[in-house]
Amino acid sequence: MDEEFAPYEEMTTSSITDEYSEHSHLRPHYINDEELSYFQQLHIETVRTNKGDIAVAVQGDRTSKRPALLTLHDIGQDHVKCFQSYFCFHQVKPLLNHFTVYHINFPGQQEGAKDLEDSYMYPSMEEMGDVVSGVVDYLGIKKPVCMGVGAGGNIFTRLALKRPNLVDCLILVNGSCATSSWSDWGYEKMSSHYLKTKGMTNLTLDYLINHHFGKNEEKRNPDLVALVRDQLHNVSSPKNLGLFIESYSKRDAIKITRPTPGQQSRTSLKCGTLLITGDCSPVLEETIALNSKLDPSNSSWIKIPNATGLVLEEQPVAVTNALVLFLQGHGYVMKLHAPALPTSVDEMLPR
Repeated sequence: MDEEFAPYEEMTTSSITDEYSEHSHLRPHYINDEELSYFQQLHIETVRTNKGDIAVAVQGDRTSKRPALLTLHDIGQDHVKCFQSYFCFHQVKPLLNHFTVYHINFPGQQEGAKDLEDSYMYPSMEEMGDVVSGVVDYLGIKKPVCMGVGAGGNIFTRLALKRPNLVDCLILVNGSCATSSWSDWGYEKMSSHYLKTKGMTNLTLDYLINHHFGKNEEKRNPDLVALVRDQLHNVSSPKNLGLFIESYSKRDAIKITRPTPGQQSRTSLKCGTLLITGDCSPVLEETIALNSKLDPSNSSWIKIPNATGLVLEEQPVAVTNALVLFLQGHGYVMKLHAPALPTSVDEMLPR
């Protein structure tokens, strides 16, 4: 049935909320084994580029005429660790039914990846933008919606700036356009060195936990922090992660300027952009700085309460609400109702 004549699709809260509240700051327990298995066994398309093979997990029917949604993860993650929990959330599924999703992995970061060759030159953030551009061209994707988290959002921002006709919309979770601070650069430098020579160390674990949660967040999110620590302990290739972090630490600033009315600018983002962050995210100020450089007529900045940098895990209902409304503003999912948000203090308390 054509969307124009289709009835509205309800995105209601099921009985699952009895065992999970999006405000509980704990990892969601709504994903059953079947859903876990499905996401972990998505078809992987291997795309050869001048920076090596890129693993792309395809979710949905590639032969359909659905628009494409591209994702790109943050450091210390792959497409499964970054998106599995959120994309298996029951209220996100009606949204995903309107897209074919392509989960792109940074080189050597996917589950089961072998160590990259000693001679391998990991792409810079700018070069990675070109790599993703080549992947999009290879897969024949037209005007995708791009959803990036942290480092992934940095890449998609570069891509949208360099090829404005390629990207239709940007969804940036914890998006930033700045270089590393001196303190972050030092931790990134040491973490990269240890990962490449000694493997995962406590210093690297602490750095990555701080990257995702900020300081003193372990007291607020003990279960989620414990899960992320366990995932990092079991990363497939510490060496590859070290190369990724090293590249991320050397990133240059993305030269974005807010457009002046009536004037064209090559350094302004042309596509619609949604910036999402948590009120306790360690990069909250960086998202504000990026937002100040965007065109206010086609961009939105949303700070979600009671969330750290892992806002997809902690507040999936609020994120989905923002996504649906943003996408509807750009002509997508027009017959989809955004999920209801809590309307009282009682609804926001853990159950």
